[in-house]
Amino acid sequence: RKLEVPMVWDVEHDIIHYKKDCRVDAQEEHDLVDTSYTMENSKVRESFLLMKFYSLSSGVAKHLLTASDGSEIDIPFELTDEEKVIIQFPVTSFILGRSGTGKTTVLTMKLIQKEQQSLIASQGLHLDGDDLSGLDEKDIVPLKDAGEGFVKQVFITVSPKLCSAIKNHISGLKRFGSGDVSDQPSILHMHDIIDDQEEFTDIPDNFSNLPHEHYPLTITYRKFLMMLDGTCRTSFLDVFYGELQSSIDRGHSNSRALQTFIESKEVTYEKFAATYWPRFNADLTKNLDASTVFTEIVSHIKGRYQASSPYISKLGRQDYVILSDKRFSSLNSEKRDRIYNIFVDYESMKSTAREFDLSDFVNSLHTSLVSEGYNGDLLDFVYIDEVQDLTMTQIALLKYVCRNFKEGFLFAGDTAQTIARGIDFRFEDIRSLFYTAFLSETEAFNQGSQQGKQVKLSDMFQLTQNFRTHCGILHMAQSIMSLLYFFFPSSVDKLNPETGLVYGEAPVLLESDNDENAIMTIFGEIKSKHGSMHGFGAEQVILVRDDATKKQIVDLVGKQALVLTIVECKGLEFQDVLLYNFFGSSPLRNKWRVLYGYMKDKDIIAQSEEISHPGFDRSKHHLLCSELKQLYVAITRTRQRLWICENTDDYCRPMFDYWKKLCLVEVRLLDSNLVQAMQTGSSADDWRLRGTKV
Repeated sequence: RKLEVPMVWDVEHDIIHYKKDCRVDAQEEHDLVDTSYTMENSKVRESFLLMKFYSLSSGVAKHLLTASDGSEIDIPFELTDEEKVIIQFPVTSFILGRSGTGKTTVLTMKLIQKEQQSLIASQGLHLDGDDLSGLDEKDIVPLKDAGEGFVKQVFITVSPKLCSAIKNHISGLKRFGSGDVSDQPSILHMHDIIDDQEEFTDIPDNFSNLPHEHYPLTITYRKFLMMLDGTCRTSFLDVFYGELQSSIDRGHSNSRALQTFIESKEVTYEKFAATYWPRFNADLTKNLDASTVFTEIVSHIKGRYQASSPYISKLGRQDYVILSDKRFSSLNSEKRDRIYNIFVDYESMKSTAREFDLSDFVNSLHTSLVSEGYNGDLLDFVYIDEVQDLTMTQIALLKYVCRNFKEGFLFAGDTAQTIARGIDFRFEDIRSLFYTAFLSETEAFNQGSQQGKQVKLSDMFQLTQNFRTHCGILHMAQSIMSLLYFFFPSSVDKLNPETGLVYGEAPVLLESDNDENAIMTIFGEIKSKHGSMHGFGAEQVILVRDDATKKQIVDLVGKQALVLTIVECKGLEFQDVLLYNFFGSSPLRNKWRVLYGYMKDKDIIAQSEEISHPGFDRSKHHLLCSELKQLYVAITRTRQRLWICENTDDYCRPMFDYWKKLCLVEVRLLDSNLVQAMQTGSSADDWRLRGTKV
């Protein structure tokens, strides 16, 4: 039989792309369900199927023909030109890109390419069409040093759920490369991946003589810390082992007792705010909040890496206070002095309670590694996704496990998504850190410095093509970025606006004609129509602010819908997203009204319009920065539909008015017709597939 393949041609500039004008009158009511609703969604879904192209090589064709059991297989899709440039770039790189622009794809494909290069170098194989990297065969050259016959690579991210999704994707691509079309051996339920203990029971807590089959290693940063600690002769956790039973075996990850004990002793932001904050002197905490102080302690006092003295675990008072002059900050020297006093009290309380925070763990590892050296396996390549969720001292630990500074690191992230508590990150900081903490230790760097030569860092790559969602969502996301650029220009990297190829329906603001909880309206309607709760499908999610709200919603809907916090959903994507009560649960409360000042400044509303609002004060409105970043992360999880609903309009009104004035949203009544349109059916296989992702 002859195999027919699609034609391929170069992109021409004269191809006309017709775009639908989706601007609507801001005052128009949208209570009625649009008659083109289903057709519009269908067209958007089909468009996204066409946005990713696959190279139909002989290897891919053979793989497709062999997979006769109907199981889903992973095939690498065709990369864009800018993605290929980054993957082929031979030295350590820094990648910036907003949500959905392919950062994780680039990291994954580069890792797979290195696996291929190692295979060619060690076994002298020639590619027969089963290329995983999306690159031409001529571009895949063997690694110069194959080492012990295989390349040691590690992929690190903070979120356990994102880590699980990446791990499954890499596994699928490797199965494709080896010609294995069998189904996945392990099936996970959507609620299974909770923490590292659940995900990494088969991986030892050390880097010494790690078996070949564990590579490429895909782990969370917390698991990385546990493995690094297990490799050191002196363990940070030994301080606490005396309180555990002697049966605890250090260096093994299968101890639930150890994991539970660590969780009970670790000071997270939640514990800091609930247990420590109320005990501090009120004169010290006046006009300060727990979130700001915790961020200053974790990111600056204990998280600022000092290349000349990596064993010093904290910034001195004077050095911290003068940061008010050197860094664009809302904190003056008087507030910084009070924060440092709070820090001193915090350390004393923590020591008395025999507790620790993650910074203590990280700084202890630096001290051990400086004094006794690193005795584990040296890694060849390290890939760090969502790097904005780490402090500088956390990133600096990577230099001990990989000495391939010139070629061995790939950092990807987006400061618009810095929502981890205690993290204050700018991408320029990591380039500076790499220069001072990594390259400064190389012989070439020292020789160049002696000769007066400047060692040049690679430029940062930007990814601007969005593959996840349509322009309706992108326009809303850009409206949030505009607010961040205006109010907090030093807290986010300014990138070129994202571009999208598909137009879809505008995000929907849900309104109710009664006082009933929106969740009860949706799921109560579903239950009354069908006699039982069918709920949301596997590709739909309810996003909430925190674990407390999550528990409330789960109690209402059970397992009829996937409910995640905004932190948990980082890096994941869904067909439809329902963002629930984000503004109603916001600590900003009435301070959201500061947005009216921005709208007047940008002539979005008339200067003469009488709307009371406070003037922007960075010290009073600093929480706005993290709130906008959380909102950005939440709305960019969707590929297709976004619904936003609030129990009350007390605090959401300024943002809703902003979006309405920009004609970015529709307002719809939450009635039975809309509830029915929101539903999508899912099979058991759909839920199983979603389970492997989250």
